[in-house]
Amino acid sequence: MSRSARAAAGAGVLAAALVALPQSAAAEEYVPEQAGTEVDSAPVHDLTLPAQDLAGGVDDLTLSTSTEDGSMTDSENAEERIVTLDADVLFAFDEAELSDDARKTLEDTAEILRDDAPSKTVSIDGYTDSKGEESYNRSLSEDRAAAVEQELSSLLDGADITFETAGHGSADPVAPNEVDGEDNPDGRAENRRVEVAFAR
Repeated sequence: MSRSARAAAGAGVLAAALVALPQSAAAEEYVPEQAGTEVDSAPVHDLTLPAQDLAGGVDDLTLSTSTEDGSMTDSENAEERIVTLDADVLFAFDEAELSDDARKTLEDTAEILRDDAPSKTVSIDGYTDSKGEESYNRSLSEDRAAAVEQELSSLLDGADITFETAGHGSADPVAPNEVDGEDNPDGRAENRRVEVAFAR
């Protein structure tokens, strides 16, 4: 006999036994303990606990959204807003001239600045990965930041926004350029970026 057949047979026997119980056993009523019994006279303990201080500080929260293609990430918290632009979308390899693909990304960035950064100073900071000489990377990142500033100034013609640009080379990576001594292409790609930031 299989397990399921045995289980079904056992269930049938159990059901028959329950049906056969006398009515008084099946419908027996619960009677609470009478006054004066051991349970009734047990001491009641004080269950009031001290309230803990739950008003701790809330860490600064950052909300981030990215475009579907990853060309732009918009992050903001109580202090600042940073729009991070993927340098691989903005520029060809080892170049500081804006690519054809850069236009849409920079138009979206200009819209954010027009809406949220009037009368503010906006920082444009360029970064590279760690490949190559640092002096070359710093110069390339400066030129890229300047190219972004020039295009945003054109798109925001007449807006009361002041730009400051800087290039940092491979400083301040957001991802490891190497993992366990091995090249990390995905991390290096994240580090090649231009950040457009302003205070809230």
